[in-house]
Amino acid sequence: MKMSESNEFNIKEVEKRWQDWWEKNEIYRFDPESDREPYTIDNPPRYASGALHIGHAVHYTHIDFIARYQRMLGKNVMFPLCFDVNGMPIEVNVEKKYGIKMNETDRHHFISLCKDFAENNIGTMKKQFKILGHSMDPSVYYQTDEPYYRRLTQVSFIRLFKEGLIYKDKFPVNWCPRCGTALAESEVEYKDRKTFLNYIHFKEKETGGPITIATTRPELLCTCQMVAIHPDDPRADRLGGKSLLVPMYDREVPIMLDDEVDADFGTGVVMICTIGDRDDLNWVFNYGLNMEMGIDENGLMTDLAGKYSGLHLEDAREAVIKDMKEAGLIVKQEPLDQNVGACWRCATPIEFILTSQWFLKTLDFKLDVLEASDSMKWFPSFMRTRLEEWVNRLNWDWVISRQRYFGTPIPAWECHECKHIEVPDEEECYIDLTLEGLTERDCSSCGGVMKGSVEVFDTWMDSSLTPLYNSYWLRNEDYFNKVFPMSLRPQSHDIIRTWAFYSILRSKLLTGDKPFKTIMMDGFILSADGTPMHASKGNVIDPLEILDEFGADPLRFYASNCALGKDNPYRHQDVLRGLSVSRKLFNIGRLVKTAIDKGFDNSIDIANIAFEEVESDLHDVDRWLISKYSKMVGNATDNMEKFRFDHLVKDIINFTWHKLADHYLEISKNRIYSGNDKALLFTLYNVMKGILKMLAPFLCHITEDIYQNIFAGETKGNSIHVSSWPEPINIDDDGEALGDLVVDITSAVRSYKSEKKIPLNASIGELIIGGALGRRIQDSIEDIIAPTSSSGIQFADELLIEKNITGLKPNFSVMGPRFKNRVNDIVKSLIKLNPASLWADIDKKGIYSLKLDDEEFFIDKKCIIFERGMSIKGQTVEAIESPNEDISIFIKN
Repeated sequence: MKMSESNEFNIKEVEKRWQDWWEKNEIYRFDPESDREPYTIDNPPRYASGALHIGHAVHYTHIDFIARYQRMLGKNVMFPLCFDVNGMPIEVNVEKKYGIKMNETDRHHFISLCKDFAENNIGTMKKQFKILGHSMDPSVYYQTDEPYYRRLTQVSFIRLFKEGLIYKDKFPVNWCPRCGTALAESEVEYKDRKTFLNYIHFKEKETGGPITIATTRPELLCTCQMVAIHPDDPRADRLGGKSLLVPMYDREVPIMLDDEVDADFGTGVVMICTIGDRDDLNWVFNYGLNMEMGIDENGLMTDLAGKYSGLHLEDAREAVIKDMKEAGLIVKQEPLDQNVGACWRCATPIEFILTSQWFLKTLDFKLDVLEASDSMKWFPSFMRTRLEEWVNRLNWDWVISRQRYFGTPIPAWECHECKHIEVPDEEECYIDLTLEGLTERDCSSCGGVMKGSVEVFDTWMDSSLTPLYNSYWLRNEDYFNKVFPMSLRPQSHDIIRTWAFYSILRSKLLTGDKPFKTIMMDGFILSADGTPMHASKGNVIDPLEILDEFGADPLRFYASNCALGKDNPYRHQDVLRGLSVSRKLFNIGRLVKTAIDKGFDNSIDIANIAFEEVESDLHDVDRWLISKYSKMVGNATDNMEKFRFDHLVKDIINFTWHKLADHYLEISKNRIYSGNDKALLFTLYNVMKGILKMLAPFLCHITEDIYQNIFAGETKGNSIHVSSWPEPINIDDDGEALGDLVVDITSAVRSYKSEKKIPLNASIGELIIGGALGRRIQDSIEDIIAPTSSSGIQFADELLIEKNITGLKPNFSVMGPRFKNRVNDIVKSLIKLNPASLWADIDKKGIYSLKLDDEEFFIDKKCIIFERGMSIKGQTVEAIESPNEDISIFIKN
């Protein structure tokens, strides 16, 4: 299949044609039976809660760069097309779409709605991936909600449970009242909000005197169990060991002395409730306080709240404050900026709720995770520190159970009599214990009735198994041993503490090994002004709009300019630049194609010319281009290995525009059309092919189009994307130096013509190259004459170049203030003099004495601007400004 013969550039027509061709010919198919070295990418399964936004588009495009590069290295690349289809984000969207609540809807009907919602989004995203030019392989497709995938999640649970690494316990956990489920610490996001600090009167039991305590949670007075004050507080000696009466409830609570009290917050006295925040929780454990819950799983006040029972906690807070104000118990209120934990999905502030949950032991394996992290390569390297900081801060085991519907069911029965727990055999998985016939079984311990779990796993229990699933864990042991750990985990930095951490933890527990060898960390795409994108702000950018207007390659070009690990603002000018680059590359491809077709006959087997065959025939400019190209290939390979896409693309574009197009093609035009110049043919053919290959991972469509058209005989119908990554041809520092001289001379002459408004193709006189280095390029005379349209070239030693004074101009800025009203008379006299004699006189004596009307005026070098000319062997020449200090360039007048 060849590119269109039309000379008109149409990027979207090009893209559509090649996308369909790649798909039809299964260009990106992974072969598990192949003996080629595998390169396995743990591609992030895109969450099926909505279509791709610009951040997703850039992130997956970065991954595509790597997949395409590794294929060109000859590796058997696994780049799965995959989707994450579990959990709260989909459930929340379904609730919004249908105006329903999960807990008020039949479980399996709700699950069906979730699957339909996800499948619609998956269909949209598959189309988006295709038009972005992504090379994901549908032959290794998976969804995390399918039985084949969920089976592995359940089996991993069963194995870890039997090893004693999973347990069930009643424990205060992060809880989202809106979503009605437990949250792992990693799912808590901290947000700023404004609230009030309420100063409330407590009463000393012994004296009846008031003690003021400041709190943001007056609705939790019903669970206040202790009051604390810092030992260094001046009131400590008097209050320590005494008791207070809690207002509204008259509960008696002790006053303890505790070093953890922040003496500068509020009044320096803290009420400790169950459970207002993490500090409360720490004190509860430290002092062994009762777990009295004033708020239930729905965010409603419990019976402990008395008259406020059944109110939502926000309403209860307002009611308590109103009643205390009326009773004179609130001294004052102060506005307070607060940072609170919130649900990662719905942004509802979390509460600590005492519930029975499943836990995976995590704290015991922190060092194992850190050791695995140290054995992996991180790009950028500083991202490793983020994982380390997160692991070192952890103080709870992972809560793996969720009180939701749409997720992998927990495969366990529990006896409500003796609390005995049983799990199914691995062969029974995948299994859903909420289905009829599976909900109950006899307890093997006490003979009672066991109930099947109605809870599901945290979605990260599924997602953290992606490297094991992709490596055929439990399905093909030989292949698993061959490819595990996986080659690459690409992900964004915001899920280091979830996807990266949990994947490493699960892999270590289940296999004893790290899950991947390299981890590549991406950042976010921000709005053009550098602020985060939010639908509420109206600054979200839809990639489809960019694709519709400009095409995929321009957007991919923008993505190549987004450095890893950083949050990059969206730069529309980069997309426009990408369109311009694609068009320029298209036009260069046309020119090279024309050069090959019209400048050479079919007697030359262009694809099989070896460097050694043409080495002795290469011009200086050929050697120059080949050497610079070869160095660029080395740099490009190094940048690609380090994921420095922005460096790589910039270097290749600069080389193509300025070395190949601006210089080499201009210098070589006569050779292109003069006949079968095998040296030029070798140079042009191989350098152009290499440029296309190095740009292919980024501008995948236009490079394929040009490659197929120019190199069709060599490709034999194969895609550029499964061709070999280029290698250096020959590095020749001497050839580069000589080529630089040729380029400097031709560029200087062309700049001279432009400055003098001489047409570039207009003939000019003979060029004279001065300086010892000039004689080294005598073999390149014709390569200089042709692009400069000069009549010939001489080489002259610098000693033969004579500098002459040819004219003078008065420097009025000096002469005016010095000679005032006589300046015009002085100038008239000076311009009648011989400029060379005047210069010699001033150069010898320092001044020239001019007499006018018996008045003497002294003229020095500052007064006159001398115009200089040059001659060589008596011939007048004009100097052309040279960019190279080692040579001088002259033109005969």
